[in-house]
Amino acid sequence: MSRFTVEELAAASVAFDFAARLVQVEPDRGWVETCMEDGLFDAAPFGEEDDSVTVGLSLMREWCAKAKGDIVESASLLQREWLRLFIGLGAPEASINESYYTEPNSIMFGRSTLAVRSLYREWGLESAKETNEPDDTLGLMLAFCAYLMRESVRLGESGDGEASRKALDAFEDFLVQHMLPWVSAWRFLVKQHAKTDYYRGVGELVFGLERACAARFGIIFDEETGAFSYTRP
Repeated sequence: MSRFTVEELAAASVAFDFAARLVQVEPDRGWVETCMEDGLFDAAPFGEEDDSVTVGLSLMREWCAKAKGDIVESASLLQREWLRLFIGLGAPEASINESYYTEPNSIMFGRSTLAVRSLYREWGLESAKETNEPDDTLGLMLAFCAYLMRESVRLGESGDGEASRKALDAFEDFLVQHMLPWVSAWRFLVKQHAKTDYYRGVGELVFGLERACAARFGIIFDEETGAFSYTRP
């Protein structure tokens, strides 16, 4: 098992923050133009050893290349797809809430929501959207992972090795308990329902980043079962 170097952990936090923005924030024309002008999908700061990360980036680059012909319409198309996939006019086609996959009857604001909220508060964080959005939403959870990784780096650089390890252990536990159990199912739904390469790419990128981090903790993904598990020594 290979854990993170300090540089890799810092890079992974940037990648997770970027992924959080991709799933949580409604895209607009300004975002589409930024993606094109700044080449945001040219490379990932972390995780390119995972095939899904490279496939995801490639799909989003291809979408950007095609979208240059009509940026206004392309941005409008992305907005409609983001709403349909992740928010839903009724039920979203690829829900980004953990509770959808893990709670009986897919109840929102259930046990998983409360458990995640408690962890945020344990680390001095609270969701700004607590009143109208579940805390176990994928974008918020990716951002929390990024925060824990940054904290591990910061505490390590300050000389507090024990606190740094605690933050990294918290990231591993959060990944195992609240993210890996359903990311494969979410990826499948995105593949099934996304009509643009942009969101097909988002699904692959997020899955690949989680799988790349899991591998650093000795956790492997079984393609046949769609489940993650620790490797045996």
